[in-house]
Amino acid sequence: MLWHKAWLETRWRFITALLILTVMAGAKVYEYVVTLRMMPLAESVVSGDNTPLGAAIREAVAVQREFRGFIWYNAFRDNLTQMGVLFAVLLGCGGLLSEAKKGSALFTLSLPITRRELLKVRTVTGVTQCLAITMIPPLVLPILAPAIGQQFSVIDALAHGLCLFFVAALFFSLASFLSTMFADIWRPLLIAVFLACIAAVVQFVAPEFGLFRVMSGETYFRTGTLPWMGLLTTAVLASALLYSAAETLERRDF
Repeated sequence: MLWHKAWLETRWRFITALLILTVMAGAKVYEYVVTLRMMPLAESVVSGDNTPLGAAIREAVAVQREFRGFIWYNAFRDNLTQMGVLFAVLLGCGGLLSEAKKGSALFTLSLPITRRELLKVRTVTGVTQCLAITMIPPLVLPILAPAIGQQFSVIDALAHGLCLFFVAALFFSLASFLSTMFADIWRPLLIAVFLACIAAVVQFVAPEFGLFRVMSGETYFRTGTLPWMGLLTTAVLASALLYSAAETLERRDF
């Protein structure tokens, strides 16, 4: 019953996220054909530009010349990372406090289960959904790539999906924790997105603290090695947030 309830609460968010991210990943395959035709024009525009901006554009063009580089730059570094964070936060918002605001929490609390068990079921459901929305869209790439005469390794897709998942799970945990503090879904959503924006600014100023570099799998793309330290750090932070969420929910009065 609890698993079914957790699924019903989040199913449309999950299905919407899965469909949008899968379509976005697949669209990048066909965008490469158009982008490849425009590469000579882009190179000619910045060929004599020695400013930092010109150098950055030349580097971006060089990375995107190869199909794997184009996919990393436009999908994993951009769309799937940004939208993955948003959907992970949406999956984490809500829960027992939002039920209390609607007046349906009394029935849930009357069930012969603890609050920790309630949170556990919702967390496992949400983390599983995060795993699906981060692992399935990248697997579309090796399936569609042959349609334009290109190849994308299944191993690469799984590796990038793993990087997406760990950071998405962190933001899911953050939203779950905030949802034990606020009864509506808007404040947890806005606060989590605001913190994501701060993380993006911190990465721009100090790239060594790049949370989204971990999520995009930049280390794997450039060196073939997964960012193990970054993945471990996000896992520890996510676990701490979920533990804090359980403690906070345990002390709440309804």
